[in-house]
Amino acid sequence: MAQIPASTPGTVTKPPPRVSPSLWIGLGVVVVYATIFTATAASSGIPYTEWFSSAPNVWRTAVLPLALGAVFLIGFLAWARWDGVFRDHNRLTGPRILHIAAAVFVAAIVVHLVFVDWAGLDPAIVAPILITGVLVGFCEETLFRGILLRGTRTKGRSEATAAIVTSIAFGLFHLTNIITGSPLLAVLNQVLLATLSGIILYSFRRISGLLVVSMFAHGLWDTSLFLPAGDSTTVSGVAGLALLVIVPAVGLITLIVVGRRERHTPALT
Repeated sequence: MAQIPASTPGTVTKPPPRVSPSLWIGLGVVVVYATIFTATAASSGIPYTEWFSSAPNVWRTAVLPLALGAVFLIGFLAWARWDGVFRDHNRLTGPRILHIAAAVFVAAIVVHLVFVDWAGLDPAIVAPILITGVLVGFCEETLFRGILLRGTRTKGRSEATAAIVTSIAFGLFHLTNIITGSPLLAVLNQVLLATLSGIILYSFRRISGLLVVSMFAHGLWDTSLFLPAGDSTTVSGVAGLALLVIVPAVGLITLIVVGRRERHTPALT
């Protein structure tokens, strides 16, 4: 009678994926998540421009849709059993611009937090905004720099393709704000800014090899934007310079450099 080999103590055998990672499945997950989030937020009847005007609005338009989206993403990952979503198995050395972009992004977060109107901040709105920041960081990074990035890193694609595709998809995702009542020109601006900030968030994932780092950066960034800023000319000027000029410019440079230098670099698998 043949003997069954004993497993090595301390080792854990991971079951194979139920479905192989692919770009199209990743995009499908993005579509489903966007539908869940947008439908839940739009059903509140509160326009996007008023989401963060009061604590009840934040709970209904941001926290609830994000929580439902998080449940969907966790369910998908538990079912699909994809590897490489939260952690890179290997490390790629990258261009220096990735580190510069990450440093500029952190500096911009600090600037936004410094110029928050802390004195006039309603205490009731702090908790839902912080929860929103945590959920945005978890959901959108799991979706784009996690699931979609893992799906794009297949079929022999380059790392440049993976970085650019996930950044553009992140930008286009913000088109859903039209449905929730944001003006068209504002949405187009959000799409552009999100695309350029997406490549910077990719920088955090790429440098560290850990999705949690980009989650943390993303959550802090959005929290700093959701909190009300002071209304002085100086505050508006400095915050606007960081948000609308410096960060997008660095993001554009990063996108170009990664696209040129890594177009022949095999994607991490």
